[in-house]
Amino acid sequence: MDIRQLKTFMEVAKLGSFSKAAEKLYLTQPTVTNHIQVIERELGTVLLNRMSKGITLTEAGNIVYQNSLDIINIYESMKYQLDEHKGRIEGRLEIASSSVPRKHLLPELIFGFQKQHPLVTFSILDVDSSKVVENILDGYIDFGFVGAIYEDPNLEYIPIMNDYLVFATPADVYKDRPQLSNLSLNEVIKQPLILREEGSGTGKILTDSLRDKKITMDKLNISAFVADTETIKKMVSLGTGSTFLSYKDAFDTSEKKIVEGNVFMVEELSLNRSFYIVFHKKRKLSPLGEAFKDFTLLNSK
Repeated sequence: MDIRQLKTFMEVAKLGSFSKAAEKLYLTQPTVTNHIQVIERELGTVLLNRMSKGITLTEAGNIVYQNSLDIINIYESMKYQLDEHKGRIEGRLEIASSSVPRKHLLPELIFGFQKQHPLVTFSILDVDSSKVVENILDGYIDFGFVGAIYEDPNLEYIPIMNDYLVFATPADVYKDRPQLSNLSLNEVIKQPLILREEGSGTGKILTDSLRDKKITMDKLNISAFVADTETIKKMVSLGTGSTFLSYKDAFDTSEKKIVEGNVFMVEELSLNRSFYIVFHKKRKLSPLGEAFKDFTLLNSK
Protein backbone atom coordinates (compact mmCIF):
# COMPACT_ATOMS: atom_id res chain seq x y z
CA MET A 1 0.00 0.00 0.00
CA ASP A 2 1.36 3.44 -0.90
CA ILE A 3 0.23 7.07 -0.79
CA ARG A 4 -1.14 6.96 -4.35
CA GLN A 5 -3.37 4.04 -3.45
CA LEU A 6 -4.62 5.78 -0.29
CA LYS A 7 -5.42 8.90 -2.32
CA THR A 8 -7.31 6.76 -4.83
CA PHE A 9 -9.30 5.12 -2.02
CA MET A 10 -10.21 8.52 -0.57
CA GLU A 11 -11.41 9.88 -3.93
CA VAL A 12 -13.58 6.80 -4.50
CA ALA A 13 -15.06 7.27 -1.02
CA LYS A 14 -15.66 11.01 -1.57
CA LEU A 15 -17.21 10.65 -5.02
CA GLY A 16 -18.98 7.32 -4.44
CA SER A 17 -17.80 6.09 -7.82
CA PHE A 18 -14.81 4.28 -9.34
CA SER A 19 -15.30 5.97 -12.71
CA LYS A 20 -15.54 9.51 -11.26
CA ALA A 21 -12.43 8.90 -9.16
CA ALA A 22 -10.59 7.63 -12.24
CA GLU A 23 -11.60 10.73 -14.20
CA LYS A 24 -10.52 13.12 -11.42
CA LEU A 25 -7.19 11.36 -10.86
CA TYR A 26 -6.47 10.85 -14.60
CA LEU A 27 -6.27 7.09 -14.10
CA THR A 28 -7.97 4.21 -15.86
CA GLN A 29 -10.83 2.55 -14.03
CA PRO A 30 -8.96 -0.79 -13.82
CA THR A 31 -6.08 1.05 -12.11
CA VAL A 32 -8.46 2.54 -9.56
CA THR A 33 -9.98 -0.88 -8.93
CA ASN A 34 -6.50 -2.38 -8.51
CA HIS A 35 -5.50 0.31 -5.97
CA ILE A 36 -8.53 -0.49 -3.82
CA GLN A 37 -7.97 -4.23 -4.06
CA VAL A 38 -4.32 -3.86 -2.99
CA ILE A 39 -5.34 -1.97 0.16
CA GLU A 40 -8.13 -4.42 0.99
CA ARG A 41 -5.78 -7.40 0.57
CA GLU A 42 -3.08 -5.80 2.71
CA LEU A 43 -5.50 -4.86 5.50
CA GLY A 44 -7.51 -8.07 5.20
CA THR A 45 -10.89 -6.37 5.15
CA VAL A 46 -13.52 -4.98 2.77
CA LEU A 47 -13.47 -1.18 2.68
CA LEU A 48 -16.28 -0.40 0.24
CA ASN A 49 -19.86 -1.50 -0.24
CA ARG A 50 -20.16 -1.94 -4.00
CA MET A 51 -23.84 -1.40 -4.85
CA SER A 52 -25.69 -0.59 -8.03
CA LYS A 53 -26.71 2.81 -6.64
CA GLY A 54 -23.15 3.78 -5.75
CA ILE A 55 -20.18 3.14 -3.49
CA THR A 56 -20.32 3.58 0.29
CA LEU A 57 -17.83 2.96 3.08
CA THR A 58 -18.04 -0.11 5.27
CA GLU A 59 -17.38 0.36 8.99
CA ALA A 60 -13.78 -0.75 8.40
CA GLY A 61 -13.60 1.58 5.41
CA ASN A 62 -14.64 4.53 7.55
CA ILE A 63 -11.84 3.75 10.04
CA VAL A 64 -9.30 3.61 7.21
CA TYR A 65 -10.71 6.78 5.65
CA GLN A 66 -10.44 8.85 8.86
CA ASN A 67 -6.87 7.68 9.48
CA SER A 68 -5.93 8.21 5.84
CA LEU A 69 -6.76 11.90 6.21
CA ASP A 70 -4.01 12.30 8.79
CA ILE A 71 -1.56 10.04 6.93
CA ILE A 72 -1.90 12.01 3.71
CA ASN A 73 -1.77 15.39 5.43
CA ILE A 74 1.43 14.36 7.26
CA TYR A 75 2.89 13.20 3.94
CA GLU A 76 1.87 16.46 2.26
CA SER A 77 3.35 18.40 5.17
CA MET A 78 6.68 16.69 4.59
CA LYS A 79 6.53 17.54 0.87
CA TYR A 80 5.55 21.11 1.68
CA GLN A 81 8.52 21.55 4.02
CA LEU A 82 10.85 20.14 1.37
CA ASP A 83 9.34 22.46 -1.24
CA GLU A 84 9.82 25.40 1.13
CA HIS A 85 13.44 24.32 1.56
CA LYS A 86 13.82 24.35 -2.23
CA GLY A 87 11.89 27.64 -2.53
CA ARG A 88 9.07 26.09 -4.53
CA ILE A 89 5.51 25.90 -3.08
CA GLU A 90 2.88 24.27 -5.26
CA GLY A 91 -0.31 22.22 -5.00
CA ARG A 92 -4.08 22.40 -5.28
CA LEU A 93 -6.25 23.73 -2.47
CA GLU A 94 -9.95 22.89 -2.25
CA ILE A 95 -12.09 25.39 -0.33
CA ALA A 96 -15.82 25.26 0.42
CA SER A 97 -17.55 28.58 1.03
CA SER A 98 -20.98 30.06 1.47
CA SER A 99 -22.00 32.78 -0.96
CA VAL A 100 -21.03 36.05 0.77
CA PRO A 101 -17.40 35.20 1.65
CA ARG A 102 -17.06 33.45 -1.73
CA LYS A 103 -17.97 36.70 -3.51
CA HIS A 104 -16.63 39.37 -1.17
CA LEU A 105 -13.62 37.83 0.58
CA LEU A 106 -12.10 34.89 -1.29
CA PRO A 107 -11.20 36.67 -4.57
CA GLU A 108 -8.81 39.09 -2.83
CA LEU A 109 -7.41 36.37 -0.54
CA ILE A 110 -6.71 34.06 -3.47
CA PHE A 111 -5.15 36.89 -5.48
CA GLY A 112 -2.84 37.81 -2.60
CA PHE A 113 -1.92 34.20 -1.81
CA GLN A 114 -1.12 33.39 -5.43
CA LYS A 115 1.15 36.43 -5.67
CA GLN A 116 3.24 34.79 -2.96
CA HIS A 117 2.78 31.23 -4.25
CA PRO A 118 2.06 31.37 -8.00
CA LEU A 119 2.18 27.58 -8.45
CA VAL A 120 -0.77 27.00 -6.08
CA THR A 121 -4.15 26.39 -7.74
CA PHE A 122 -7.61 26.54 -6.17
CA SER A 123 -10.92 24.75 -6.43
CA ILE A 124 -13.82 26.69 -4.86
CA LEU A 125 -16.98 24.79 -3.88
CA ASP A 126 -20.09 26.99 -3.71
CA VAL A 127 -22.27 25.48 -0.97
CA ASP A 128 -24.33 26.85 1.91
CA SER A 129 -22.94 27.13 5.43
CA SER A 130 -24.48 23.91 6.75
CA LYS A 131 -23.01 21.95 3.83
CA VAL A 132 -19.57 23.43 4.46
CA VAL A 133 -19.75 22.15 8.03
CA GLU A 134 -21.06 18.75 6.91
CA ASN A 135 -18.21 18.34 4.42
CA ILE A 136 -15.60 19.17 7.08
CA LEU A 137 -17.07 16.72 9.59
CA ASP A 138 -17.22 14.01 6.91
CA GLY A 139 -13.57 14.64 6.01
CA TYR A 140 -14.22 15.73 2.42
CA ILE A 141 -12.53 19.12 2.91
CA ASP A 142 -10.06 20.54 5.45
CA PHE A 143 -11.72 23.90 6.10
CA GLY A 144 -14.24 26.38 4.77
CA PHE A 145 -15.93 29.76 5.14
CA VAL A 146 -19.38 30.14 6.69
CA GLY A 147 -21.85 32.83 7.73
CA ALA A 148 -23.22 31.13 10.86
CA ILE A 149 -22.05 28.86 13.65
CA TYR A 150 -23.37 25.30 13.69
CA GLU A 151 -22.44 23.96 17.10
CA ASP A 152 -20.30 20.83 17.16
CA PRO A 153 -17.57 19.96 19.68
CA ASN A 154 -15.20 18.95 16.85
CA LEU A 155 -15.30 22.30 15.06
CA GLU A 156 -13.39 25.52 15.63
CA TYR A 157 -14.63 28.83 14.25
CA ILE A 158 -12.47 31.95 13.92
CA PRO A 159 -14.25 35.23 12.94
CA ILE A 160 -12.74 36.90 9.89
CA MET A 161 -15.33 39.42 8.61
CA ASN A 162 -18.27 41.37 10.05
CA ASP A 163 -21.59 41.91 8.33
CA TYR A 164 -25.29 42.48 8.96
CA LEU A 165 -28.54 41.79 7.15
CA VAL A 166 -30.63 44.51 5.52
CA PHE A 167 -34.16 44.36 4.16
CA ALA A 168 -34.48 44.99 0.40
CA THR A 169 -37.84 45.77 -1.20
CA PRO A 170 -39.02 46.47 -4.77
CA ALA A 171 -38.66 50.10 -5.86
CA ASP A 172 -42.33 50.94 -5.33
CA VAL A 173 -42.48 49.62 -1.73
CA TYR A 174 -41.93 52.28 0.96
CA LYS A 175 -40.49 54.46 -1.80
CA ASP A 176 -40.84 57.67 0.24
CA ARG A 177 -38.61 56.34 3.04
CA PRO A 178 -34.89 57.24 3.06
CA GLN A 179 -32.47 54.43 2.21
CA LEU A 180 -31.30 52.51 5.28
CA SER A 181 -34.01 54.05 7.45
CA ASN A 182 -35.72 51.76 9.93
CA LEU A 183 -38.78 49.60 9.20
CA SER A 184 -40.86 48.10 11.96
CA LEU A 185 -41.14 44.35 12.24
CA ASN A 186 -44.88 44.61 11.52
CA GLU A 187 -44.12 46.40 8.24
CA VAL A 188 -41.69 43.64 7.29
CA ILE A 189 -44.12 40.83 8.10
CA LYS A 190 -46.74 42.32 5.77
CA GLN A 191 -44.46 42.01 2.74
CA PRO A 192 -44.31 38.94 0.46
CA LEU A 193 -40.88 37.49 1.19
CA ILE A 194 -38.26 35.71 -0.90
CA LEU A 195 -35.88 33.91 1.46
CA ARG A 196 -32.68 31.91 1.24
CA GLU A 197 -32.93 28.14 1.49
CA GLU A 198 -32.70 26.22 4.75
CA GLY A 199 -29.05 25.66 5.63
CA SER A 200 -27.77 29.07 4.54
CA GLY A 201 -26.11 31.34 7.09
CA THR A 202 -28.52 34.14 6.16
CA GLY A 203 -31.49 31.86 6.79
CA LYS A 204 -30.13 30.74 10.16
CA ILE A 205 -29.46 34.29 11.39
CA LEU A 206 -32.96 35.39 10.35
CA THR A 207 -34.68 32.34 11.85
CA ASP A 208 -32.81 32.72 15.16
CA SER A 209 -33.58 36.44 15.34
CA LEU A 210 -37.28 35.92 14.63
CA ARG A 211 -37.41 33.15 17.23
CA ASP A 212 -36.11 35.63 19.80
CA LYS A 213 -39.20 37.73 18.99
CA LYS A 214 -41.48 34.67 19.31
CA ILE A 215 -42.14 34.69 15.57
CA THR A 216 -42.13 31.41 13.68
CA MET A 217 -41.59 31.11 9.95
CA ASP A 218 -45.23 30.15 9.35
CA LYS A 219 -46.22 33.66 10.48
CA LEU A 220 -44.40 35.17 7.51
CA ASN A 221 -45.80 35.77 4.04
CA ILE A 222 -43.21 33.67 2.20
CA SER A 223 -43.62 33.58 -1.58
CA ALA A 224 -40.45 31.65 -2.43
CA PHE A 225 -37.30 29.97 -1.10
CA VAL A 226 -34.35 30.51 -3.46
CA ALA A 227 -30.78 29.24 -3.12
CA ASP A 228 -29.00 31.88 -5.22
CA THR A 229 -28.69 35.47 -3.96
CA GLU A 230 -28.38 36.96 -7.44
CA THR A 231 -31.66 35.31 -8.45
CA ILE A 232 -33.32 36.72 -5.33
CA LYS A 233 -32.04 40.23 -6.14
CA LYS A 234 -33.43 39.94 -9.67
CA MET A 235 -36.82 38.82 -8.31
CA VAL A 236 -36.85 41.81 -5.94
CA SER A 237 -36.07 44.19 -8.83
CA LEU A 238 -39.01 42.72 -10.77
CA GLY A 239 -41.35 43.29 -7.83
CA THR A 240 -41.87 39.63 -6.90
CA GLY A 241 -41.21 40.26 -3.22
CA SER A 242 -38.82 41.57 -0.57
CA THR A 243 -35.86 39.86 1.05
CA PHE A 244 -33.20 39.89 3.75
CA LEU A 245 -29.68 39.93 2.38
CA SER A 246 -26.14 40.77 3.35
CA TYR A 247 -25.21 44.46 3.41
CA LYS A 248 -22.27 43.43 1.21
CA ASP A 249 -24.72 42.12 -1.40
CA ALA A 250 -26.71 45.37 -1.27
CA PHE A 251 -23.87 47.92 -1.38
CA ASP A 252 -20.40 47.96 -2.92
CA THR A 253 -17.25 49.02 -1.06
CA SER A 254 -17.96 52.71 -1.85
CA GLU A 255 -21.43 52.26 -0.28
CA LYS A 256 -23.13 52.62 -3.63
CA LYS A 257 -26.35 50.63 -3.77
CA ILE A 258 -26.08 47.64 -6.14
CA VAL A 259 -29.48 46.07 -5.56
CA GLU A 260 -32.39 47.47 -7.60
CA GLY A 261 -35.01 48.58 -5.08
CA ASN A 262 -35.07 50.09 -1.61
CA VAL A 263 -32.91 49.02 1.30
CA PHE A 264 -33.89 49.35 4.96
CA MET A 265 -32.78 48.41 8.46
CA VAL A 266 -34.95 46.35 10.82
CA GLU A 267 -33.63 47.39 14.22
CA GLU A 268 -36.07 45.20 16.14
CA LEU A 269 -34.19 42.15 14.88
CA SER A 270 -30.63 41.15 15.82
CA LEU A 271 -29.15 40.89 12.34
CA ASN A 272 -25.47 41.57 13.01
CA ARG A 273 -23.26 38.60 12.21
CA SER A 274 -19.73 37.48 11.53
CA PHE A 275 -18.23 35.26 8.88
CA TYR A 276 -15.87 32.54 10.00
CA ILE A 277 -13.16 30.24 8.81
CA VAL A 278 -14.07 26.82 10.22
CA PHE A 279 -12.00 23.66 10.55
CA HIS A 280 -11.86 20.37 12.47
CA LYS A 281 -10.19 20.69 15.88
CA LYS A 282 -8.81 17.16 15.94
CA ARG A 283 -7.63 16.85 12.37
CA LYS A 284 -4.34 18.16 11.06
CA LEU A 285 -4.80 20.61 8.21
CA SER A 286 -2.88 20.02 5.02
CA PRO A 287 0.20 22.28 4.88
CA LEU A 288 -1.33 24.36 2.09
CA GLY A 289 -4.54 24.61 4.09
CA GLU A 290 -2.60 25.73 7.17
CA ALA A 291 -0.70 28.31 5.13
CA PHE A 292 -3.89 29.68 3.57
CA LYS A 293 -5.62 29.77 6.97
CA ASP A 294 -2.73 31.80 8.42
CA PHE A 295 -2.77 34.09 5.37
CA THR A 296 -6.53 34.61 5.80
CA LEU A 297 -6.22 35.53 9.46
CA LEU A 298 -3.51 38.08 8.63
CA ASN A 299 -5.38 39.68 5.73
CA SER A 300 -9.06 39.67 6.69
CA LYS A 301 -11.29 41.94 8.80
